[in-house]
Amino acid sequence: MLKYQFTRYTQLPPQVLRLIKAEFLLNMVNAGFLLILNLYLRNEGYSDAVIANFTSYRFLGILILAFPMGLFIKGRRLQPFFITASFLIPVTSFLVIFSISFHFILLTRIAFLIWGVGLMIPHVCALPFIMRNTPDHLVSEAISLNFATWSFAMIIAGLFITFLKALDGQSLGFVVIHGDEYHALLAISGFSALAIPLFFGLNEATPRTVRASIIRHLNTLLRDTDSWRIVKVLFPTQIIAIGAGLTIPFINLFFNGVFGITSDQFSLMGSATAVLVFTSALLVPVIKRKFGYMVAIILTQGSAIFFLIILSLTELMATLPGIVWVAICCYILRQPLMNMAAPITSELVMKFVGEKNQELISALHASIWSASWFLSAKIFQYLRSLDLPYYKIFLITAGLYTSGVFLYFFVIRQYRREQNQMGRSVD
Repeated sequence: MLKYQFTRYTQLPPQVLRLIKAEFLLNMVNAGFLLILNLYLRNEGYSDAVIANFTSYRFLGILILAFPMGLFIKGRRLQPFFITASFLIPVTSFLVIFSISFHFILLTRIAFLIWGVGLMIPHVCALPFIMRNTPDHLVSEAISLNFATWSFAMIIAGLFITFLKALDGQSLGFVVIHGDEYHALLAISGFSALAIPLFFGLNEATPRTVRASIIRHLNTLLRDTDSWRIVKVLFPTQIIAIGAGLTIPFINLFFNGVFGITSDQFSLMGSATAVLVFTSALLVPVIKRKFGYMVAIILTQGSAIFFLIILSLTELMATLPGIVWVAICCYILRQPLMNMAAPITSELVMKFVGEKNQELISALHASIWSASWFLSAKIFQYLRSLDLPYYKIFLITAGLYTSGVFLYFFVIRQYRREQNQMGRSVD
């Protein structure tokens, strides 16, 4: 069964595999920065509240542009957008690093904003590209493999940062290796530029939807009877996204502040976790086909919430011997359980809203996550300025996750009922 499943990945169209390879290179920046950028900022003397403020600017640009972009790309070729992102991401990544180093606060905020837009572009365009260029029977595999590139990027970025730290100060010919956060982020940013030639060679199928202006697409949307379906399926996403934004971008601050975990140690943790996330993402289509959406989404995310609650409570027992290992284990187990539902949730959303709304839903999805993470960063900034403990913030996340998963239950039930009425197999 597993051999057959992995064989299906080799059947994906060459242009989809090319996209996924390029996405991996760009995800290296996202993963590397997620692992150690906050710790680099902390080492430069910035407080948690200021770090959260910078983080919010990353999502502000996406919040403003993601929805219009989703309307704009309908009926258009996506390759130019991917090429633009492949140039924008390395350049703005360097700008973020240098502005932090020289303590140019205004420039740092601007750099975060433009950097976020660069990361948003492939995120908005990837799912529509996959849906356009992948046979229907391989869509689950294509989406899962695309999501798995994030985990694989986290593995490589974490190992790379750990490796640099281990070689810090050693000479390699005429070059002295520097393993601090500053040089690690610079190296990862440069590595992402390798995506440029891959995107230039990207071929794509003819768009399924009609090309028109943003205003025309917006008018069509407002008159569309499917608008309620879009709202219904995105509402639980928004609730989960707000909760995620209170935890995921700042989890390294929790481990550093509560248990003294350093950047190289957290990077190694991130790599270990990403191995499980990567493996689980590839197995998700098997789980969905065997057990359906209820198990693939509801059960996995419910289990992740349990481990998040345990993780948060370790702060109350931080002085106990060995409690740090409980926190690490909960973190490592929670990540794959929460992330493995993401590709199947995306597939469900795409199928629930219908083919004509797929570009739009991809943009709305990115916009909602960015809006939610922008709001979450501001909430985190405010709560940490009040010295609210991390565990209370993480418990808020658990409550929001629970509400979102509960709402997904009704979306899945409606989709299954509609498919059964049409005589189609849900899975």
